[in-house]
Amino acid sequence: MPKYKYIVINKENQQLQGTVSAPDVESAKSELNQLGFSVIGIEEVSEEEQAAEEAGNISFEFSAIDKNGKQVAGTIQANDRYAAFLRLISEYQLEVQYLVQENLPEDQKEQEKIKGAIDLYNKMEEEKQSSKEKLSQDEKDLNEFKKKQHVLLKQISFVLEKVEELLNKYEGEMVPETKGQIKTKVEKLLRIKNSTNLDYVKKTAEDLLKYIQSAEIFLHKEKKMEERTQMVVEAKSLMMQLKKSSSKKSTDIFDAMRQWRNDHIVEKTEPGAFAKFLDFFVSIILGVKYENEKVLKLKEELQNTNSQIWQYVKLYFQVSEPALKQQTKSGLKNLWQRRKKLKQEIKDEKKKIIADLRAQNIKTTGEAFLDELIGFTGWLLTFYLIYYFVSLYLLTKDLGGFQVSNLFYIYKSAFLKYFLATLFIVFAALTIKRNFFNKNKTAGFIITPIVIIGLLAIYLNF
Repeated sequence: MPKYKYIVINKENQQLQGTVSAPDVESAKSELNQLGFSVIGIEEVSEEEQAAEEAGNISFEFSAIDKNGKQVAGTIQANDRYAAFLRLISEYQLEVQYLVQENLPEDQKEQEKIKGAIDLYNKMEEEKQSSKEKLSQDEKDLNEFKKKQHVLLKQISFVLEKVEELLNKYEGEMVPETKGQIKTKVEKLLRIKNSTNLDYVKKTAEDLLKYIQSAEIFLHKEKKMEERTQMVVEAKSLMMQLKKSSSKKSTDIFDAMRQWRNDHIVEKTEPGAFAKFLDFFVSIILGVKYENEKVLKLKEELQNTNSQIWQYVKLYFQVSEPALKQQTKSGLKNLWQRRKKLKQEIKDEKKKIIADLRAQNIKTTGEAFLDELIGFTGWLLTFYLIYYFVSLYLLTKDLGGFQVSNLFYIYKSAFLKYFLATLFIVFAALTIKRNFFNKNKTAGFIITPIVIIGLLAIYLNF
């Protein structure tokens, strides 16, 4: 039977080409049109072309069902059986029933037809799963890279900020050549800081800091020894921070909690019930309700200051020169004062936020949690009191031979008596604090020991 090579357009507007066997060109066109293709060009394959094509490809017989549910049968050429299967699936959108090599003996063909194309579909699913896993791993690797890049970028920005401060502070007192070299290195770091080559970015920053430590910076170096020492200490500290950021394997627990909250709550349109439950506690720990842009910025500054303090402490024990030790000690004192100031600023800003919430009659996180706890203990106390009195009634009254279940003998339990007494005292204390002394912090310090004494009295005298 003659073969015709064709060029067609499918319903997805994709151009396909291949060969089809048919008695004549009109039959070939008709068969292609029935498959939903628009024929652009078609011509008979010469015997020489057919021989050359068959030499490079294998011919396979197939049976399949098209999109319209029509049975289709024919032959297709490909390098192997799976490649032929993929062509039928992707190019022709057919549901393959069997696919067998055309030159096999008839009995073997029949066996292969009975087996069908299950193995081919399984292989395709395995490839899809493998592709998904690879994509998932690639996404994980990309996210990990982005985290590392973010950490390094923060450190580079911090280094650039500090170097800029040094340049501005000693603008007129620095050796012009040294100042020019530092500015050149800063400009280079600014150009490449967003590069994906993190090692190169880090090395460039380290080169800048090493240069600051080794170069002749001041015009009158004998008069500027203290400033020179301060600059060296600052550069050494920044270098240690930079190395720490690149070797850091574990994330700060609060950063990890913020990252989890961002991924599962903030960026999710509909967070799951379990995620919301966890977020209730995570939000309390992080103090999300009392945070605004200013508080977050102050917290980031505090984190950087804490990191600097730790670097200065390590630096103090590493340096041997008395001048460097003295300058490091002085730097530590300044950083500690800076830390105290930042903590106070955060505290003051949170007080403002709480005052604004109360002015709008919005409950603070502590008040909301206290209300939930009061509600829970109240319902629990009510349930167990009803349970207790119903049990007591059923077991002390003559019910005319009615057999009372063992479940109601709980009123005799010592544990229940202690539990009810504890629950009552806790509920009463929480209710009094919330309703009468809500804004009075002193009341909490008074009520707590009273509750403890009351509980001890119950446990010792019951």
